[in-house]
Amino acid sequence: MNIQTYKKKLSIIIVTYNSEDIIFECLHSIIQNNDIGNELEIIIVDNGSANADKLFEEIKTTFTFDIILVKNSGNNGFGDGNNLGVHHCNSKYFIVMNPDVRILNPVFSYLLSKFEKNEKIGLLGVTFSDKSCPFYFKPEYFNLFHLIFFKVYVSFLQFDMQQMFPSGSFLMFDKETFIKAGCFDNKFFLFYEEPDISNRILTVGKMVLLASEVEVLHLTQGRGQEFNEKLANIEIDSLLHYLSKYGFDKRRVLSKYILVYQLKMIVASVLNNKTKKILFRSWVDLITARKNNL
Repeated sequence: MNIQTYKKKLSIIIVTYNSEDIIFECLHSIIQNNDIGNELEIIIVDNGSANADKLFEEIKTTFTFDIILVKNSGNNGFGDGNNLGVHHCNSKYFIVMNPDVRILNPVFSYLLSKFEKNEKIGLLGVTFSDKSCPFYFKPEYFNLFHLIFFKVYVSFLQFDMQQMFPSGSFLMFDKETFIKAGCFDNKFFLFYEEPDISNRILTVGKMVLLASEVEVLHLTQGRGQEFNEKLANIEIDSLLHYLSKYGFDKRRVLSKYILVYQLKMIVASVLNNKTKKILFRSWVDLITARKNNL
């Protein structure tokens, strides 16, 4: 497919699942900061929300901007929903964006220029105004040293595309590269899609970069304070799939994660933070149990 066949310059794909409380502010922020006019398209893929019909009707009546509304067959995960959105997008470049992200400034034209000036870019991440982490170490590279000095890496935005991956709450792709790399792996229901697609984009000869000068807002306040066993098991399932896919020693990597959470638990104890201590203790117990069952 050559560039002349594309109808738009940029698509934004948002996967929703019972997201009616946050999606409208998200859409308002996109439209208010749209600096490319009709060259932008918005695609919402609903992953089987109970009130999807009502949500779609409210979106149609609230916004004059033409928004493509797509129903998935069910809640088949983050990657599956976004792959479906890519199938519907009519542009050379697209952004995968969570409904809890807010656009603060007109950035779309600038982000497009980054890709247009450097055809080697396949994936571009951004930073967050709330200071949440814009990138993380891939599981095979994560260790206690990186844990201790991670804030230094983040403070100085020292992103290494071989060892790190950008946060999946806002990712911009070259569509042809994304398809060539094989799209998101649907076996990841949630978590670890980002290091996987980053690896495969590098494999096809393109770059994974961080636009450190671009900030969006990610509503992360209050998250991760309590242990959610269901989500935690989903995360470990995804981690194990990632490790199997790339041939890494699962028991060895899980042992590193146990050490990390044990250290966090010690720090929480020293600081007398009982909530965090319970949280980290729960992670240690769960990862240990999953490791012992391998």
